[in-house]
Amino acid sequence: MRKTSVMKGWVVALIVTLCFALGATGCASKKEKEAKHLQRAHSFLKEKNYKAAVIEFRNVVQLNPKNDKAYYELGETYLKLGKGRKAFQAFSRAVSANPDNLQAQLKVGQIFLLAKKTDEAEKKANLVLQKEPENLDALTLLAGVYVQKKDIEPAIETLNKVQSLDPKRFQTYLSLGRLYGLKKDFQKATEYYEKALSLKPDSRVASIELARLYGRKGNWKNAEAVLREMVERSDGDPQSLFVLARFYEERGDWSRAEETYLKAGERASKQDVSPLMNLAGFYARRGKYDKALEQMNRAQALRKDDLAITNSIARLHLQFGKVDATEALVDQVLAKDKGNVEANYLKGRLDLQKREFDKAISRLALVIRERPSFGQACYFRALAYMGKGNRELAKRDLVKAVELDGGLVKARMLLAEFYLKEKAPDLALEQINALSRMAPRESRVWILKAGLDMLQKNPSGAEAALKKAIDLSPKNTSALVRLGLLYSLTGKSEKAIQSFKKALDINPKQAGALTFLVQAYAKASKVNEALKLCEAMRAKVSKSKPHIALIDYLEGRLALSGKQPKKAEALFKRAIETNPDMLSPYVALAGIYVREDRVGEALSQYEKLLQKNPKFIGAYMAIGVLHDQKGDWKKAEEYYRKALEIKSDFAPAANNLAWSLAAHGGNIDEALALAQTAKEKMPESPEVMDTLGWIYYLKGSYLNAVFELNDALEKTPDNAVINYHIGMALAKNNQPERARAYLEKALKLNPKFQGADEARKTLAALQAKGS
Repeated sequence: MRKTSVMKGWVVALIVTLCFALGATGCASKKEKEAKHLQRAHSFLKEKNYKAAVIEFRNVVQLNPKNDKAYYELGETYLKLGKGRKAFQAFSRAVSANPDNLQAQLKVGQIFLLAKKTDEAEKKANLVLQKEPENLDALTLLAGVYVQKKDIEPAIETLNKVQSLDPKRFQTYLSLGRLYGLKKDFQKATEYYEKALSLKPDSRVASIELARLYGRKGNWKNAEAVLREMVERSDGDPQSLFVLARFYEERGDWSRAEETYLKAGERASKQDVSPLMNLAGFYARRGKYDKALEQMNRAQALRKDDLAITNSIARLHLQFGKVDATEALVDQVLAKDKGNVEANYLKGRLDLQKREFDKAISRLALVIRERPSFGQACYFRALAYMGKGNRELAKRDLVKAVELDGGLVKARMLLAEFYLKEKAPDLALEQINALSRMAPRESRVWILKAGLDMLQKNPSGAEAALKKAIDLSPKNTSALVRLGLLYSLTGKSEKAIQSFKKALDINPKQAGALTFLVQAYAKASKVNEALKLCEAMRAKVSKSKPHIALIDYLEGRLALSGKQPKKAEALFKRAIETNPDMLSPYVALAGIYVREDRVGEALSQYEKLLQKNPKFIGAYMAIGVLHDQKGDWKKAEEYYRKALEIKSDFAPAANNLAWSLAAHGGNIDEALALAQTAKEKMPESPEVMDTLGWIYYLKGSYLNAVFELNDALEKTPDNAVINYHIGMALAKNNQPERARAYLEKALKLNPKFQGADEARKTLAALQAKGS
C-alpha cells in the first residue's frame, strides 16, 4: 500500500513538472516564432522582396495582435507595394494596438490627407502635436491640411516653424517654393527652390519646378539653364535628358528635342526600354506614325511579354485611326489577361467608335471599377451615354472626369456646352475660365465664351469672342456662321451677309452658311442676289446631291415668297427626287397642295406613281405628309410605316411617324426609337432635333429635352413651335425665368401656332408663381 502511494505521488509530481515545463516551452516557442518571423521580414525588406516581407509581418501580428510596431512596418511595406488601402488598415491597427504610436498616427493622417479627408487629417496632426508640439512630421501634415483648405498663409507660417526647428529639411523649402508660387510671389518662390537645390543639388523635382517657375514668368532662358544644370549634375542621366527633351518639345524646338531624346537613348542601358518609348511618344505627338511604331516595336522586341508595351502600340494605332490593327493587339492582350485595365479601356473606345454604345459603357464601367481615378475612362463613357441619348448620365461622368483630371480639355469643353444648353451661366463660366487658362489658343474655347456672353445678354462680348476665335482659326466656318447669326439677331444685316459669305468662300458645302445667307438676302429684300448666289453655289457643289437638293429647296422657298407657287412646286419636287432623305421639301410641297386645295389631285398622282413603282419611297413619304396636312394622322402613319418597310432607317418617315405617335398618344417608346434613328441619319436637321426633344419632354427627361431643343433653336431661332417646346422643357427643369422668355417669344412670333393655348396657360402659371 505504501509503495503504491509513493508511486502515485511521484507520478503526480512528474506530471506537474512536465506541465510547467510544457507551458514554459509553449510561451518561449511563441515568442521565438514571433522573433523569427520578424527577423525574416527584415531580411526580405533588405532584399526588396516586399511580398515575402508582407507574409512574415502578417505572421508576426497573427501571433501577437498587440505588436503595434509590426503593424506599422506592415503598413510601410504595403505602401512600397502601392497598396494604399491595405497600408491604411495596417496603420489603423497599429494605432488601435497602441494609441501612443505617433508614427502610425501620422501615417493615418497622411493617408487621410491624400484621400482629401481634411478634417480627419487635421485631427491626427493635432493629436500628435498635443504630445509633441515640435514634431516636424506633424507640423508638415498640418501645413498640408491648410494647403488643402486653401489657407496659404497659415500653411506658410507652419512651414516656417518647421524650418526654424530644422533648417536643413529639404522638403520644407520645396513646399515653401510651391506655396509662394501659388501666391505669385516669384522672387520668394525662386529663393526657396534655390535653397532646396543647395541642400539637395541632385533633386530632379526641385530643378523641374524651378524651371517651370521661370517659364511662368516667361524667362525661358533661365528655365533652360536650370534644366541643363540638372543634366550636368546627373552626369547625363537618361531621365534628366528626357525632362530637357520635353522642355524643348513644349517650346516647339523640334530638332533639339529629337536630338536630346536620342541622346537619352544612347546613355541608357541596352535593356532599358523607356528611352525608346519616350522617343516614340515624341514622334507620335509630331504625327510621325511610322517612326513612333518603329521605336515601340524595338521596345517590344526587348520585352516580348510586356503587355504594357503592347497596349502602347495599340494606343498608337488607335491615335492614327488604324482600327483593325488596334483591335488585333487589344484582343491579343485580353486573351492573355482578360482583366487588363488598359486593354479593356482601348476596347471600350473601339466599341464607342463602332457606335456599340452599350458595349462601350459596360467595358468602360469595368475599367472605372478597377481604376476609379481614371478620368479619361469617365470622359469616354460620357460620350457613349451621349450616343445613347442619355445626357443625365453623360453629364455625371463629365463632372467626374474633370474632378479626377482637371487637364482634360475636351471633357471641360463638353461640360461647358452642357451648362450653356442647360442655361446655367455660373457653371459654364467656371469651365470656360479654366479653359481660357489651359487652352487660350483653342478657337472652340472662344466660341463657348461667345455662347456664354449671349446667355448673359452681352452681344458685344460675344462679338469680340467670335472675332478672337476667327483670328485663331481663320478657316473656322462655325465661328463665322455664329458671328453672322449674331449680326442678324442684332439687326446688322450687312455684316451678317459678309460673315456668311466668308464662310461659304472657305467651304462651299457649309449648308448652314448657305441657308442663313439666302434668308439674310430675302429679309433684306435682295431676292436677285439670293438667286444669283444659289446659281453660283450650284456650280461649285454640282457633284453633291444633298447640296444640290438644298439649293433647289432654297430656290423653292424664294419662289414661294415671290408668289410663284408653280415654280416652287417644281423645285420642291426636284429636291425630293435628288435627295429623298431631305425632310423639308415634303412639308413645303404639301403646304402648296393644301393652300391650293389640290390634296386629292396630289394623292392621286402619287398613287399612280406607286402603281408603276411600288418601291418608290418618296411617294409613300409624300402621301404620308399630305394626310398629315389634312389631319388624317392615322392614314399618315400607315404610309410612313410603308416607307419604313422599304427602308427601315429612312429618316424623314422615322421622324414624322415618331412625331405622330408622340402627338396622338401612341407608343412613346417606339416614338423615341424612331426619333433616335432619324437623328442618327439626319444629325443636323432642326425638325428631327425638335421631334426628339419633344419626345424626351413627354417622357419626363427634361434635361435631354433642353439639349435637343437648344440645338434645334440654334438652327432656326425664329421657329415659334421650337421656342414653345424649349420653354415648356425649361419650365419642367425648374428654370422659370428662361421658360417665360421662350414662351413669350413663341407667342410673339406666331400667336396661333399649334400649342399656343398651352403656352399661354403655362406662361400664366409661371407668372402667378413669380408674383
